[in-house]
Amino acid sequence: MDEDEPMTPPGLSPEELDELLAAELALGLLDGDEAQLLMARLAGDEDFARRVQEWQGRFAGIADGLVPVMPPARARQRIREELGLASAPFSQPLDSRIRWWQRPGALLSVLVVLLGLAALVFWAMG
Repeated sequence: MDEDEPMTPPGLSPEELDELLAAELALGLLDGDEAQLLMARLAGDEDFARRVQEWQGRFAGIADGLVPVMPPARARQRIREELGLASAPFSQPLDSRIRWWQRPGALLSVLVVLLGLAALVFWAMG
């Protein structure tokens, strides 16, 4: 068997294999080259396209009776953190989020140093 050739379950007829591939494509289980080949096949093979549509209709019906439930806020936040999209509020100390130039003490220190330098220059010239 070729490395590029997809693995197929033994004992399936070509029709059964098409049915299996159509179901997998409808569920979005395929990726890479195999998915690209089957997507290209959709355009040229009306029978295969019909099979994929039928499977999409079957799978869509499964969700009809489901009631959406919002996960708890802590679960949504944990997912965001794991994906690197956001950190939890107050997960870092407040001081670590403030830049040095945003702190009142740092600004006051810079002002004192500048005034001291100005006084030193004025005293040296005078």
